[in-house]
Amino acid sequence: MKNSSVSNSFLSLKLLVPSLSIAIAACGGATASQVSPNEIPGLEARLESEPSNGKVLLRYAAALFSADRCTDAVPVARRGMAVRPGDALGPLVVGQCLERDGDYSGAVDLYGSFATRNPDARGVSAVRSRQMLARRAGATQQARAALASEQQLQGEPTDPRSVAVLPLTIVGDSIYQPLSRGLAQMITSDLGLLQQFRLLERLQLGAILNELEFSQGDRVDPGTAARVGRLMRAGRMVSGLTVIPPDGDVRLETTVVQSTGEVTSPSSSTGRLRDLLRLEKEIVVEIAGQLGYVLSPAERQAILENGTQDLAAFLAYSNGLVAEDLGDYGSAARFYQQAVQADPGFQGAREGYEASTAAPGVASSSASDVTTVAAAPPSRAPGASGAVANEFLASQFDLVPHATDAPTDDNGTNTSISVPPETVTSEGTPTNSTGTVRIVFKLP
Repeated sequence: MKNSSVSNSFLSLKLLVPSLSIAIAACGGATASQVSPNEIPGLEARLESEPSNGKVLLRYAAALFSADRCTDAVPVARRGMAVRPGDALGPLVVGQCLERDGDYSGAVDLYGSFATRNPDARGVSAVRSRQMLARRAGATQQARAALASEQQLQGEPTDPRSVAVLPLTIVGDSIYQPLSRGLAQMITSDLGLLQQFRLLERLQLGAILNELEFSQGDRVDPGTAARVGRLMRAGRMVSGLTVIPPDGDVRLETTVVQSTGEVTSPSSSTGRLRDLLRLEKEIVVEIAGQLGYVLSPAERQAILENGTQDLAAFLAYSNGLVAEDLGDYGSAARFYQQAVQADPGFQGAREGYEASTAAPGVASSSASDVTTVAAAPPSRAPGASGAVANEFLASQFDLVPHATDAPTDDNGTNTSISVPPETVTSEGTPTNSTGTVRIVFKLP
């Protein structure tokens, strides 16, 4: 085993380097300077002779935005976006103006559309971060508005096509508690592939549960689930339980709760811990059946290919979701990075890393910084593949297991992973402990 102090210092340095590199790239690599309201007269004069110059249009829109003139900035930015659809400056100006008006849904859609069409554009990390921040603000706004008008909502019908997946209750060791968010997010993502349903976002549910003062790990009873459904106008809620014993099979169980409070018979799937993500896919098929929908072969295949089948990557991703929901973006980025290193093809983890890495700078930036963040190169998680990823994780996080606690899979591959010191507890709160925490999957 390595010397503790040396190992911890090396770990801290390794975790810090990506963030420093991104910060340097975002500043030193930027091709645009800060914008100022003082530029408005000069830009207006230039547009008289070059009315279709996209770069000038977007800089002019940014200058108007920095002067707090969103009413004027938005139409100018949209003209610039028509000429330069791959420039992040346009959506960053329009989206933030929508946010200022309280139209978080419109901002989220705009940011998402740009990021989907331009995944490698400069400024795309800032766009993803703004989307994440707008989702959070919009979810909180919606939750408070729903609770304030709960009496009026009592008699209104819910949308039978709207489905929400509550955080699953995890019965087992505290290291598995983050799977509560991870499994709920994966079920949501899988069901979202079906055009039959409209899935509510994790942050929307989290905001309602926060307002109702439910903490991480609390089991939501059918009555509360039905209440949450009414507040969110969701016709059906998926509630679940995962039992992970020290020895023996894992059980994944879900029920569907109608907004009336009616509960379906539970669906369950049982298997070894190493098969947890396959069990999740099986349960999604059963949930769809409980919702009255039979999947086509193509839909089944799409669900099977969605996400990751690497359990270490998924646990790191689940920890990232918990940290992100707590607003701890630094820890979230590190967890997402671990997930990508374990499974380089895990797109959800890549996008989470990108948004979380840029979030602190984006959240604290001023209106004058919009041109700078729009010019920053994308944040990309360092990648590795297969055995290289396992060796990389082991070398950074001191994963050499004890002989007595190093289970292997059928191929003799070690299935342990560590998390950095900012480990999230079963209550969802980051700890301040030092040293490396080794997580060992005890596979029966």
